[in-house]
Amino acid sequence: MRIFVPILIIINFLVSQEYSERYWNSLATHLTVGVPLAEDESLIGGRIQVKVNLADNNSYVDVGQKFKIDKGDIGDIKEISIPSDAFESLAGFKEGAKAKFIAQVWDRAGNNIIGTVSDSVLTIDQIMPQLISLEITTTNEYEKTMAMPGDSIVFQLNTNESIKSPIFNINDESYDGAVGVDRSWMLTYPADDADDGLINFEIIFYDLAGNPGEKIVKASNGIPIIKDGTAPELSEISLFTSNSFDSSMAIKGDSAFLTFRSSELIRDVKVSLNSSDANLLNKDSLFFKYYHVFAESDSEGVISIMIDYKDNAGNLGESIDETTDDTEVIYDMTPPADFKVEMVGSLQGEFLKESDISDNESSNAKKNKQELDLISIIIISLFGLTILAVWLSWFIIFGKAGQAGWKALVPFFNLFIFTKIVNKPIWWLVIYLIYPIGYILRSLQIGKSFGKNLIFCLGLIFLPIVFFPLLAFGNSQYIKPKN
Repeated sequence: MRIFVPILIIINFLVSQEYSERYWNSLATHLTVGVPLAEDESLIGGRIQVKVNLADNNSYVDVGQKFKIDKGDIGDIKEISIPSDAFESLAGFKEGAKAKFIAQVWDRAGNNIIGTVSDSVLTIDQIMPQLISLEITTTNEYEKTMAMPGDSIVFQLNTNESIKSPIFNINDESYDGAVGVDRSWMLTYPADDADDGLINFEIIFYDLAGNPGEKIVKASNGIPIIKDGTAPELSEISLFTSNSFDSSMAIKGDSAFLTFRSSELIRDVKVSLNSSDANLLNKDSLFFKYYHVFAESDSEGVISIMIDYKDNAGNLGESIDETTDDTEVIYDMTPPADFKVEMVGSLQGEFLKESDISDNESSNAKKNKQELDLISIIIISLFGLTILAVWLSWFIIFGKAGQAGWKALVPFFNLFIFTKIVNKPIWWLVIYLIYPIGYILRSLQIGKSFGKNLIFCLGLIFLPIVFFPLLAFGNSQYIKPKN
């Protein structure tokens, strides 16, 4: 062997090379050692043996087999690839150990030399990093789990060891702009980049050795973040009064009622009736009812309405100043004009003979009998009309409740279907057959299933010819009651 240049071992492995410190991680499959060889033909056919020290002393052991030097290797760096099992099976291979390398080179004749220790030190780190916490909040001023346009979503990631800059895949787009150091990293994601709905994400991270952590797809508290960029809307806006003569009119002491339904949960609702703040009467999920009691300070005429609101994310809804069914209320404090009764008198009868009285009594008896017959016909007709109206109403009501209308016309079977509509056990059939208890309970339960109050249910019981058609042909919607 003629000339040997100093041997420099270059260690490469299947991890990132961004850091000056080198690692053997859980993904490594081969150890690659680069040995520079001089332009010396006597090396052709020679051998190279890589040696490693894992015990932090001067004892080096062979790793892998001897590798032959070919003609094309001289004057270049000979890359030697050693399988992971040959490296990991060495005595002293353990987590945190530091591997130092040298190489021994033989020429074709058998002369050999051992190079100096490589400056490259390989640290063994095969433990994967673990997530400590992932906190996700928004800059939304109303709800920290919701975001609207203009808000930011902040991801705060903490791990048990130092990691490289993590990659955030949010709604199928990749973001690598996280800022931080060591174990704590933060990414600010603009809500404008997301579509409405659940914010789906995946966080990929590696420790400094290149060991992958388990992918993160949800916050530590399990609460998702929702983007809401859609403004809320109101529907079924209606206005009426408590006036007993006309629900579109009001006098002093009457109350005006404004009802409406929202498309989603809303907040900061401000309702004005006749330029005065209205009071909330009741609220049922998305349905609202406000009222205002008229006083002398109210101005006469058609009253004005105004509704301002926003959803839970803060999106402003369109201000409402009119009803959807064109209803309006007129406040009237002016009484009718003064008047007085102009004429008062009495009617005079004739003097009748006894025979005339007898004839009159006979005529009156006949007339009374005719009147009784007419009343009986009217009562029977009214009863038949009531039955017809109620049966026809039940036909429509069954349809509104998702059942075929003909089922309402089949005796006993209709009671079985009715238990399903009002969500009662089948043994309630026995109660429904007990008159009048069954009739009263059926009326109360079907009224409740369509959101009606007690007064309306009493109308179903005592005035079915009016209230059942109102329930069937009105705008009431079926609400399946809880068991």
